[in-house]
Amino acid sequence: MTDEEKLALARRFLSVLRQPDPEVIKSTAMDDVVWSLPGHGTISGEARGVEGVIARARTIASYSVNVEVIRAVYSLDGVAILLHNTASRGGRNLDEHIAAVFSFRAGKISRLDTFLSDVAMAEAFFV
Repeated sequence: MTDEEKLALARRFLSVLRQPDPEVIKSTAMDDVVWSLPGHGTISGEARGVEGVIARARTIASYSVNVEVIRAVYSLDGVAILLHNTASRGGRNLDEHIAAVFSFRAGKISRLDTFLSDVAMAEAFFV
């Protein structure tokens, strides 16, 4: 895969954080995709498969999170996208810097590992 193809798939995948769509996940990710998030909160842990990923995406979208893509950086087999996510809800604020690290298999996303700048903030926000 070219860097451009990796980035295009990752961006399309991330679009479900605003508008959750199982068809987008099916078109960009393997059936056995895994998405990990650190912590012990509502959205923490591993989401597995299309259903698990779309359930997490629906939760994040329900909080009206603004996802800003800062930069993409590439490895031989993957892409990491640096994000800045912000939101306000119920007197709680989210202002988080994220590294979304995508791995690929057979031309699709096989894994997304999410690194958060402030795990405690995310746990407190997504309640």
